[in-house]
Amino acid sequence: MSRYAKQRIFLGLEADAGLRAKRVAIVGLGALGSVEAPWLARAGVGHLTLIDRDLVEISNLQRQLLYTEDDLGQAKADVAAARLSRANPDIELRPMVADLTSGNARELLSGFDLICDGTDNFEARFLINDMAILTGTPWIYAGAIGAEGVVWPIQVPRTPCLRCLIEEPPAFGDVDTCDTAGVLGPAVGVIASWAALEALKLLTGKEPCSELVRFNLWDGERQFLHPPKTRCRYCTGKITEFLDARWTMRASELCGLEGVQIRVNPPGRLDFEALQPRLETRSGTRWLQRGMMLKGRDGAWDITLFRDGRALIHGAITPERARSWYAEVVGG
Repeated sequence: MSRYAKQRIFLGLEADAGLRAKRVAIVGLGALGSVEAPWLARAGVGHLTLIDRDLVEISNLQRQLLYTEDDLGQAKADVAAARLSRANPDIELRPMVADLTSGNARELLSGFDLICDGTDNFEARFLINDMAILTGTPWIYAGAIGAEGVVWPIQVPRTPCLRCLIEEPPAFGDVDTCDTAGVLGPAVGVIASWAALEALKLLTGKEPCSELVRFNLWDGERQFLHPPKTRCRYCTGKITEFLDARWTMRASELCGLEGVQIRVNPPGRLDFEALQPRLETRSGTRWLQRGMMLKGRDGAWDITLFRDGRALIHGAITPERARSWYAEVVGG
């Protein structure tokens, strides 16, 4: 009996074998991605690139099935790759601890048969949509909040793109988040599993669902919504304004936590070996390197620096003060 024997009965020999040659990028390894990735890995998709910028936190464990308390403080992409390699050592797994920006999206999302949306923000989704417009790569839009969620396979130019449905990203505060509406783990599991099923259809040459599926699992509701019939000027004109956007540094308050995240674009490569002694001299404390991270404390702030230039500063600090600290200590 082979690993894929039961799956092969349903898919057929040729379709099942074809999965071994497919390449998929999963953007975001939180609630959605931590369900999508195991299904695709166990199905034998030949290559998975796992992209996530975040570390495992205690509040993740209620719904993010790839992680345990032993993984707290570690990069989600690295932990996910290690877990999945034990589930299926025959596939290729490439973890990328990275923040998807206009400066690296072309590099990170080129050369795939499919992109799966495991993100929790519209900025990343609009970047994925731009890559779909630019390259014709299909992708699966998915989202979950509370006990509700949506799934929509998008295949530009065969189908409308995300901007045909939502022309601009919602303004901050206009949509609920896990911190304002909460989220139930089983609901995320249903939505992410539906997305993974649509992914297998696309990867095996079957026709995916042409409609946007909306779930309200608490109330037992499911709707199939027809996508827009007219195409937007972005996908018809191959306008990729999110990919073309340029910015240098952004500082924003952490969602649900006290602190600030700093993002840089294009991503760089911090010289930890030069930074570490400077930081230790400045703070009078020891800083530790672990993989792609340098962690330590400066006064009342717990700080994690990433090789690509990002920073997480936990504690009572404003975005303006965080930018000043970064410019003074790291540069920029």
